[in-house]
Amino acid sequence: MATKLIAPSSHPPNQKFECRDCPARCCRMPWNIRFSGDEARRYLAEPWVRERVGEEGALVIGRGVLPVRERDRQLQCVFLDDDMLCSMQKRFGHEYIPKSCQAFPFGFVRDEKDVVVAQLSQLCPSIRDNYGKPVDRQLKAKLQQRGDTERMSTALATLSGVILTQPLYLRAARHWEEQLATGASPASTLARLYDWTAAFERALPQGQGRATDASVEAALGQAGKEEPEPLAPRKKPSFYARVLFAYLLGNLCYPSRVRESHRVEKASWTELQALRSFGNKAAWMLGRGTVDMMFVPRPFKLQRVRTVDRFLAGDEGAAVKDYLRLVLQRRHIFSAPRHLLAAVLDLSLATVVISRFARCRAAADGRVKVSLEDVREGISVAELVLLSHAALSEQGTLMKNLRWLLLTKRESFRALLATEA
Repeated sequence: MATKLIAPSSHPPNQKFECRDCPARCCRMPWNIRFSGDEARRYLAEPWVRERVGEEGALVIGRGVLPVRERDRQLQCVFLDDDMLCSMQKRFGHEYIPKSCQAFPFGFVRDEKDVVVAQLSQLCPSIRDNYGKPVDRQLKAKLQQRGDTERMSTALATLSGVILTQPLYLRAARHWEEQLATGASPASTLARLYDWTAAFERALPQGQGRATDASVEAALGQAGKEEPEPLAPRKKPSFYARVLFAYLLGNLCYPSRVRESHRVEKASWTELQALRSFGNKAAWMLGRGTVDMMFVPRPFKLQRVRTVDRFLAGDEGAAVKDYLRLVLQRRHIFSAPRHLLAAVLDLSLATVVISRFARCRAAADGRVKVSLEDVREGISVAELVLLSHAALSEQGTLMKNLRWLLLTKRESFRALLATEA
């Protein structure tokens, strides 16, 4: 079957990309840039590479990861020069660098029609702000550079164990997308979608291994009869919202963000870094203290976030809904076998993180209103820590347990959303 490359419909019809006007953001991130064993052997066989990275860096490359070092209170690739250009690319050419670097910010997933859908990462300023050259002329080359595509899960399970094949779980996903296209706040919409999806799951015949077209049709009709419960905003973050912020946003604060296992040239005060990293998480749990967070121009007091207006029910909230619809259209959220309701949970976690980050950014600037730029940067953070670049398999036990608790405890889930509603 011939491959047809498409970009999701939520992207601008004239989506552009060009690697310019950016301070090497993708090379200065607290993440693992992985590559194949063949690539690792090729790099280690090159004397210039071994000299550049040193003995410690060579060991990291042997594990299939690009080594990083701390510069200006954040991590950056050891191959990044002071001019913010890749020394490896300058010396050997674009084809020499890791495939993941060549292809960034593009990823690819085969959808339910076997069409290859481009995952255009909103972490990249060019994609997010839509500048450069037309994307459609670059897709085939980027797919070739990437070298692989992910596939959607052939089935998802309900919490009670009923199996939904791909065509059946996508019927629920289409309902989610339709609801996110309405004018309601994304927080209120997601609270309704949690209840709607839970009602849909309850209406399926229990004890039956696989759902059928007829049982899904009946369950969809039954779920539509549920009366939605309004979501009342909370004055203070719920306990589990504070845990989420401490884990995800706290890890973007200094020095937490530079404490990675693939870092070389470790500081002599590593133990003090560990203590300060714990202090970051404590500050987020208490909502008090000063933090230095990535993508925020200056350190700020967490207490100031309370003075920033919530925005999800306003015009800026529309950008969040557009992004959530884009996530569904990209199909990446369905690329791993898991529970159907987990997709609603991930959209909800992203919404809360985007909102809280945008309010932090406004607070750091002394503003009480969030700007569209704040929201866009919040979307970049959601891409980094949740929906695009973060691997669920690499997340710690705390995050996995938090997800399961929110998935199975409705009131805790609603309290999370109400924190930013």
